[in-house]
Amino acid sequence: MSKRHSTFFTIAVALLLNAAAYAEHALTIATFNCEFLTRPKVHMKFGESFDLSPARREIWDQPGYRDRKFSEAAQAVAKTIVEINADVIGLEEVGTKADVIELLEEVRKLGLDYPYCVAGGPVEKHTYQNNAVFSKFELKDLVSPIPGREAYDTELDDPEAEAWTGVRKGLRLTFTAHGQTFHMYVLHMTSERGGHDADARRIAEASIVRRNYLPLLTSGKHVIVMGDLNDRRNDPAIRRIRGRDDIQPDLIQTGRHYYFGRDELDTRWTYNFRGTRNQIDHILLSESIEQRCKRVRARTLNHGSALVSDHLPFIVELELKD
Repeated sequence: MSKRHSTFFTIAVALLLNAAAYAEHALTIATFNCEFLTRPKVHMKFGESFDLSPARREIWDQPGYRDRKFSEAAQAVAKTIVEINADVIGLEEVGTKADVIELLEEVRKLGLDYPYCVAGGPVEKHTYQNNAVFSKFELKDLVSPIPGREAYDTELDDPEAEAWTGVRKGLRLTFTAHGQTFHMYVLHMTSERGGHDADARRIAEASIVRRNYLPLLTSGKHVIVMGDLNDRRNDPAIRRIRGRDDIQPDLIQTGRHYYFGRDELDTRWTYNFRGTRNQIDHILLSESIEQRCKRVRARTLNHGSALVSDHLPFIVELELKD
């Protein structure tokens, strides 16, 4: 072998070893709102209104029609999940356990195997939505819904207008990867479409989650809060759920420009509302996780398909220290 070829061979081997070492200590987590991938409301993916007209309902109620359309949508979503290729992925706006298992089978048909799968519950009665997690690591200690309730003001100018809420769509669990145990929350918080009432309820939901994970955080545990949080990076609900408005430790906002490559700053959004792009899907990390990492990198994936979702997945890659 010539000296030149020997040098190339040495470089190639070094690159392969570095790649193998990275894979051994890499962890990719993601959150993805699958937009009404739930059988009773899957017609929303095909441009239908939330409540079908009698004429359209007659079409969708034909034997097998809804099942075929759900399968078509699940196949489209599965392709994006495979492209994301996360080690652990939280999913929002999915349906029953049976719906989630059908999606998982479509993912497996495309060559990506998630041995572990959980679905939250119960499915919300109005939207039939649920949360789920696919994982390459064993999932333990599932709690769903997340316990607790919080008061909020339904009217700005009426101190008597008070209501209570829980976290309607949320789950928590643990998994262990590369010798580290992570406590993960997957949430789908109240939409902004309800005006002040919805905004106040969303902050109350954030308070419940903050109260729930705080004992873990203050004891040095690894905490991940992810999902469709329906607020922008520095809006009140995100500040509350991170801990920015109390004196306890904060969660890290991986949506900050610091975690994106310079050539990817224009991709720092997950939802396009009437031409305005914002990040409303988040992955928030305890400082203990960042301290265990050589690098934390965030990105989104533009799937370009209305059938897949009106959201983009948000992905965080952790390069853990040896």
